[in-house]
This record gives sequence, structure tokens and C-alpha cells, in this order.
Amino acid sequence: MDTKRIFVLGNGFDLAHYLPTAYVHFMDAMMVVESCEENKELGFDDLFQKYISGECSDRDKEFFSKTKELYKTYNLKLSIDIVKGLQIKLKDNGWFQHFKHHLNDVDTWIDFENEIEKVLILLGTLFNIEFEKNSIINFDEDNSSRLDIAKNIIDNDTVLLNKILLDRTGLKSNIINSLLKEFKIFNTMYGVRSQEKYSTQNYFKKVTKDEFDIFQEVTKNVKGLIGLNLYSHKKEAFSEVLNKKYLKRFEDKFLSFNETEIFRQLLIELDEFKHIFENYISSIINNIEPTKSFDTFGDLAKEIDAVYTFNYSNIFERLYPNSLESQLNQVEVQYIHGSAEHKNIVLGISDLDEGKLKKYKIYGFVKTFQKLVSNTDYIFLDNSDVKLTSKPPINYLLQNDYEIIIWGHSLDSSDGEYIREMFNLNSESLLNRVTIRIWYHGSQQLANLMHIMGKDVIQEWMKKGWLVFEAAPDIYQLNQQKQSLLEIA
Repeated sequence: MDTKRIFVLGNGFDLAHYLPTAYVHFMDAMMVVESCEENKELGFDDLFQKYISGECSDRDKEFFSKTKELYKTYNLKLSIDIVKGLQIKLKDNGWFQHFKHHLNDVDTWIDFENEIEKVLILLGTLFNIEFEKNSIINFDEDNSSRLDIAKNIIDNDTVLLNKILLDRTGLKSNIINSLLKEFKIFNTMYGVRSQEKYSTQNYFKKVTKDEFDIFQEVTKNVKGLIGLNLYSHKKEAFSEVLNKKYLKRFEDKFLSFNETEIFRQLLIELDEFKHIFENYISSIINNIEPTKSFDTFGDLAKEIDAVYTFNYSNIFERLYPNSLESQLNQVEVQYIHGSAEHKNIVLGISDLDEGKLKKYKIYGFVKTFQKLVSNTDYIFLDNSDVKLTSKPPINYLLQNDYEIIIWGHSLDSSDGEYIREMFNLNSESLLNRVTIRIWYHGSQQLANLMHIMGKDVIQEWMKKGWLVFEAAPDIYQLNQQKQSLLEIA
């Protein structure tokens, strides 16, 4: 009886091949891009300068040392046009700006997903606030010079929120205020009121942040920033300006925040963040060429019947093309969460919190919804989908042993639906012919499985030999051994 092998790959697969696909790698590289002031290309050593220079842990230093040994990193270049395009997107993206300020809180892609959920839940608390009469500033009821400036620079589509509104709610007003600014729901407007010498006429103008910062240096009898000989001036910043579309209203009365429009803005920004990450994978990870071909070892040298990957890169196809060839068919890698190449990646949360988010029906943030909309290879363990046999899948399984090798997947609850599907395979109808082999780096995967499936199920599978933990292969050492043998020969 043949053993049919299926590989299931997670981000640990790319990392095991010393490719910088960790969340912190992506963020560090993009922060280098964002802060680049020169009009130049950026190479691998530029993007990962802190790791190359050794301003990191010994573990990270060793990782990038092996990356440079295994790959032609010297050939990798981001063109000036790509750098400029990314800079515009990064500086304008609320999610990137948010995560940039939470580097200590978010370390992995699982943390990333959890942080998205935290942001959505936190902003959801806004929608319980009912506005009062003075929640929106009425310029006509206050003749102060400050509001006189606001009245003359704020257009008809925007309003000025009273700063004390969020404070009165007892919410984390500073955090929410920052979030609303990061996602451009709150905008800051800068204005000046000036007056020419010997004139009683006031002039109002909206200025940029840079103009605002230097305006105070403008003195009388000097041609000023706005082209006037100034006799007196006053400058003001208004940080809680928002478009009226983010508010619910009845006739001329504003009632509350508009959850539909606010969540829509966050979803637009998440889609743009996905494009940024797709660009990172396509331009960097998928473009790195190995110095020498990788050794097809162990199970990779045997016939493989299917490959399911949760990654967005095409690393398996590029490094192990021979493993995808069989006597009967060409196996196609199935991208569960989409791929950078096809520009349909899935990036979001597992589900909507029953009590705090589901009522808003914001399914665009949910990975399952994204998979359906983006047409990814979301059908998991459907053997007919990868053309393994012309027979129905159940008949196929009854005639063969079935081995699933999990390489580099955290087995976290965020992908619990797939994990449960694998463990449901050993039913009576399949005659317990399924074995799951997990190539691991630590004990966290076992803990995650027990959390999802329960300790009794995991214990039973391990006792019966259906679940096996094996040390993950050391890719670097395997390829070093191959090179040594070639040199001896």
C-alpha cells in the first residue's frame, strides 16, 4: 500500500530557509524605506542594515549571516521608483503607522492579527457615545479669536469635535485619539490670522504643518510666508477636525460616530497594507536567488502528492522544483491564504468577536471572508482539487495511507479550522490511515494543539502513533554537507 504525502507549510518554512519573512523583518525593512531621504536604490544590506551591522541579538545576526551565505543578496535592489512608491504608501497608511509605534507589543504575525482585533474592538467603543449639544463646536456661538480662525479655514464638509467629548466617556481617550489620527479620521488643520500694517482687515489662511512651525518666526515689515507685510498674527492648530461622513446626523443635528464609514476607512487602509506586504514579498523574498541549488533531502526526495502553504511566497516551487514532479502529474502548490504573485493575499482576523464586533458585520476583516472574495486556494485537503487522482477523494484515501507533514506552521488557534479538519480525518470510514508528522522547533506547537483539540484527543493520537513530532531539518547544515561531499568528489 502506497503512502501519499501532503506537505502543509507555514511561515516557519521560509524562516527555516533563512529568508526574512518574520513580521519584524518586514517592519524593519519598510521603516528603512520610509525614512530614506536620498534618491537612490536600496539593496539587501540597506534594508536590513541593523541585522547586517550586528545591532541585534546574536540569533538574528547569525540568521542574516546565513542568509547572505545561502543567497545572492548582493543582486537584490529596490529601484528608485519602487522606493518612492512605497514611501508614499507607507507614510499614508494608518495600519503601518500604528504598528510602527507598537513594535514592542507586536512581535509575530499572530500578534499582528491580535492587534488588528484589539484596534477594531477599541474603536467599537466609540459607537456607544451619544453626542450632546456641544459635542460639535459651533463657531457662531463663540467669537474667540481661536474659533474665528477655525471658522475661516475649516470647509463645509468638515466639523471640529469638542476635545472633551472623548474624555467624558471614561474611555482611553488618548489611545483612541491617536488611532483616529493614524487612520485619518481625525485630521489636524493649521491656520493663521494676520493683519497688514495700518489696516484693520484680518486675513485668514490654512497652512501646512511646516509653514505652521516656522510662521512664528515671521515678523512685521518682512515679506511673510503668506506674502503679506505682517503687523500682527496669530496661529492655531485644530487636531480634532473630521469629515462629516464619519458622523451620523439627523437634519442639522449630529448624533454619534458613524461606524460604517469609520470601519470602511480602516478596511481600505488594511487593503493598502496588504498591497505593501505583497510588494515586499514580490520584490524581495521572491527575488532572492540561491547561491547554489538546495538539496532535496528525505521526504522531499520522495513522491509528494500535494502541497498546501499558508505563506505568500513562492519559495517551495523555486527551491524544490523537482519535489513537485511525480510520475503521473505535476503537483501545484495550493495557496490557502493567497499569494503575492497573484496579488490576492489574506491578512486579517480569524472571526468577529461575538459580543463586540459581530453586530457591525465587518466581515471584510475576517480571513475566511477574504479567501472567498479573493478566490484563493481555500479548499483544504481536497485531493481532487490538486489532481491527485480521477477517483473520488474518499475512495482514494481508502486505498492508500495518508501522511501529512506540517513544516513551520505555528498551529495557532487563528488557523484552528484547518487543524480540526486534519484531526477529523482519522474517522472509522478512513480506517485510521492518516498520520500527522510535525516538524517542530519548540514545544509551543504541542501546547497549541492541546488548546485547540483538547489534551485527550492529542494524547490518543500520540499513543496510537497517528501524531508524531520530529525535529525540523537544519537546512543550512544539510546544504553544507552537500557542498562538502561535492568538494570531496
